[in-house]
Amino acid sequence: MPVSVLEVKADEIMSSPPKVVSESTPLKEAARLMIDNRIGCLPVVDERGLLTGLVTERTFQVQIAGVKPMSALSPDRRVLEELYVAGPDHLKVIQEAFVDSYSKPVSEMMLESPSTVTKETPLWEIAEILLRSHLSHLVVVQAKKPIGIIARHDLLRAYASR
Repeated sequence: MPVSVLEVKADEIMSSPPKVVSESTPLKEAARLMIDNRIGCLPVVDERGLLTGLVTERTFQVQIAGVKPMSALSPDRRVLEELYVAGPDHLKVIQEAFVDSYSKPVSEMMLESPSTVTKETPLWEIAEILLRSHLSHLVVVQAKKPIGIIARHDLLRAYASR
């Protein structure tokens, strides 16, 4: 008898093992890792391998738009002044801010305290968390270490396969 989609657990749909980066990894390196592996996020770990944050595609969208880390989402004043005062060099300012960010460590731009689930978390709860929090990814953890990633498309795949 087929298992109901509602009985599916996180460990049945997660991508594992996840690619991870350290807090000191430069943003440029994190971006390259995401592109090369066709993934939308990277858990950030400390020297003990414990989850400390998450770098997502949105991290780079925020950086390109010229705002500060996702945890604050407060605009970079210099960039906004150039954009809204309609200074002729506004594109130059954005480009300078973007180039300056290449060497920043991911710890400066990561989402701190990302939402997590365990491998036993049921699919319905995962869907609820993703919808309620407007997230695209959840980190699956065991003893505070990332063991997998669940993306929104994993929910669709689980539904379609049942």
